[in-house]
Parts: sequence; structure tokens; C-alpha cells
Amino acid sequence: MTYDASGPAGPYGAPRHDGAGGPAPGGPPGPAFAVGEAVSYGWGKVTSNLGPWLLVALVFLAVNIGWNLVTGGFTRLRETVDDNGASLAAVTGLALTSMVLSVVGAVVGYLVTAFFTRGALDETTGRRPDLAAFFRISNVLHVVLAAVLVTILTTVGLLLCIVPGLAVIVFSTFVYNVTLDRGQDAISAIRTSWSLVAKSFGAVLLLLLTLLGINVLGAIPLGLGLFVTIPLSYVAVAFAYRRLVGEVPA
Repeated sequence: MTYDASGPAGPYGAPRHDGAGGPAPGGPPGPAFAVGEAVSYGWGKVTSNLGPWLLVALVFLAVNIGWNLVTGGFTRLRETVDDNGASLAAVTGLALTSMVLSVVGAVVGYLVTAFFTRGALDETTGRRPDLAAFFRISNVLHVVLAAVLVTILTTVGLLLCIVPGLAVIVFSTFVYNVTLDRGQDAISAIRTSWSLVAKSFGAVLLLLLTLLGINVLGAIPLGLGLFVTIPLSYVAVAFAYRRLVGEVPA
């Protein structure tokens, strides 16, 4: 699905929203966002609806712990088999299983990011998400495909003197937002994200660095602060996304 980048509906064919989430008059996109404004917005939204954010974070934490137990047990099994001189068939089977587990783990990671992004997008349109709302995502195939492509581009870029990979990370900031909010295919979502970041590269880079610092601070008290700073980060990025496509976050 593609969107017209012009017209009264707003950039990329998306309806604009006023402070209550309703349509706003057409016209040029709003001004570039301010980093402090995005962070303050994220803090306000998350702290005023903290329960669902904490619940979904605990769900993902439980999934992560369970997954680590599975993969840790499998790693120990492989080491035992290797030490005992297993047959070629056994070694091959274990290697294939390890690859499958790696792929599944990556997909789960992509989906967790998508779930958090879905909640953040809801917050910016005035819909306070409950626990179930985080899991109401569509366009799953293109979400995962876009994430895979970004991962590949990032890996290649990091191998090429690191800087290109970091550039890919920055320019791909809004890929999940675009894919979930606009229903675009993976390639179009990547292109749209890169176009949005190019419009306000300095502000986006500063926002990401600021959120990185906030999450480092959140990790200091036994990681407990991350239960607030990570959701805050997703909402702040969604806020920036709304502003860059010409919408007024609710």
C-alpha cells in the first residue's frame, strides 16, 4: 500500500489529528518537534497510564526469562553432545535447531518492539491502551520483514567502518511506526522513515541520544527505572513521528 505525499489529507496520505485525536484542517506539516517536548510528552503519557505499561513489560520480561531458560538449556545440551563426540547426524541436527531458535528469538524480539510501538501510537492518538491493545497489531508480515531488512542493512553497515550501520539505525527510527500506523509494506516503510528522519535529522539524532541517556540512568537502580524509561522512549519517538508527518499528538 502506498500513500500520496501531498493533498489536504496531510503528508503520506494520512489524516491529521487535533489534540483530541480528531481530524485537523489540511495544510503544511507542523514544525519540527523539540526533544524536551517529546520526552515530557512521553513522561506524562506513561505515568498517567502506568498500569498497562507495567503489565505488558512484565509479560515481556517473563517471556524473555522463559526463552533464556530454553536457549540456555539447549546450549548446555550442545556442549555435552560435543564433549561426548556425537555422530555427524546429531551435530547437524543440533546446529539446525540452534539456527531455528535464533530465528524465532529474533522474530519474538521484533514483535515485542511492535507491541510497544502499538501502545505508543495509541497514546499519541488519545486512546489510552489497555493490556490487550498492545497486541492488536496488523500488517505483521511486513512489520517482521521491515525489521529483518533493517537488521541486515545495519549489520552490513556496521561491518563497513561502523558509521554506516549507525546511520541506518538513526534513519530507520520510524520504520515500526510507519508500518503499523500506515499499513505500508516493508520497503515503503523504510523509505518513508528515511524521508522523515532526513527532514529533521539533528532533532531525531538528539532525541535518540537523549533517550539512550535516560535509559542508562533508568538501568542504574537495579534496572527498575527501565519499566518507566523504556515505555517513555517509545511514546517520545511516536510523538516525534506524529509531528514529522504533520499531525498534532493527542
